[in-house]
Amino acid sequence: MPLYVALFFTVIGGVFLLERADAQARDTIRKHHLQDIEQSLYFARNIHGTFPPYNESSWCGIMTAPGNENILAQVEETLRAQNEKYANIEKPFPTDPLKDTVAPDYFYWKRSPASFELYAILETDQNGARTTSLCPGSDNYIYDYGIASVWREN
Repeated sequence: MPLYVALFFTVIGGVFLLERADAQARDTIRKHHLQDIEQSLYFARNIHGTFPPYNESSWCGIMTAPGNENILAQVEETLRAQNEKYANIEKPFPTDPLKDTVAPDYFYWKRSPASFELYAILETDQNGARTTSLCPGSDNYIYDYGIASVWREN
């Protein structure tokens, strides 16, 4: 009997560790996605003098949400032009690994023509440090990880 109990707890512990490893891997993917999008936004700014959307001084929302196809197209165009791994049109635009199941997709906030922020919800390091409550017209989401632009003069 003690052997069965030990085996049971070993299996349970192993499943927990595998689930945690999967969550950490998804968080790493999220961070890399935001870095890829960040680089494409800088590339867009270098070409157009501002971040997408080019015809608005500020904008915020989930790029992949219905109704935001124009913003998504502008960001995706520069992502594919600037980043070799996305040059293949078959590679999908970066989206949250659990999009539509647990978390909303990544959040993009063009704060001004010269600054932006990107947010993701994490599974293993949840801190609720970022909110979209000040974004006009968007749902209020709490995000854990973000990248803020840094204005660099060339």
